[in-house]
Amino acid sequence: MQWILFLVISYFVLYAVVWLHEIGHSLFHYKYGCKDNWLKVQVKPYIFFSTPGPITLEAYEKMKPIQHVLGAYGGVMSNILFAVLAGAIICLFSPENLYIRSALWMFMTLHIAEIVSYLFIGSIYLVSDMAIIAQHMPQLRGPNIIVGLALSVFYVFLLANVPAEFQTFVVVMNCSVVFFMCVGRIVFTAMSKKKA
Repeated sequence: MQWILFLVISYFVLYAVVWLHEIGHSLFHYKYGCKDNWLKVQVKPYIFFSTPGPITLEAYEKMKPIQHVLGAYGGVMSNILFAVLAGAIICLFSPENLYIRSALWMFMTLHIAEIVSYLFIGSIYLVSDMAIIAQHMPQLRGPNIIVGLALSVFYVFLLANVPAEFQTFVVVMNCSVVFFMCVGRIVFTAMSKKKA
């Protein structure tokens, strides 16, 4: 029964992580006149192929390179903010309830999973947001890989220090999510190229 509760919690946490990532993009698109409502993003119940859309394509195409880059980094910026917030809550309050603690650890580590999968893996094999950044500012690809690699080391350290009572579940969930995020982005990027 405990594993079922962990699965349910992890689904809602993952959904929240992806939704907040897309909101990060959406805020920049809203700021640059590509969206009417920054809260409206596309995150389906199956989570894959989420986007910060709908956007006004004409306004998006008129954006300056730096605006495209900031918009692409918006998701990662959101992930950083919420990972730090979750880490602070874990450190400052140390909730005793097993499910609240596991949700917080999952929330923090899945945000970092998003960051690592984008900056490191997504910059090696250019996909999605990192492909946009490389298109407009290719000189950022190297720094993205270096920062992503450093964060990968920190991420592994964090996963090794997840509390023992739910460590296996959190580690398995994180590894699965990173794998499927990367595969999903490769498919999404390939589909987008075909449409273009």
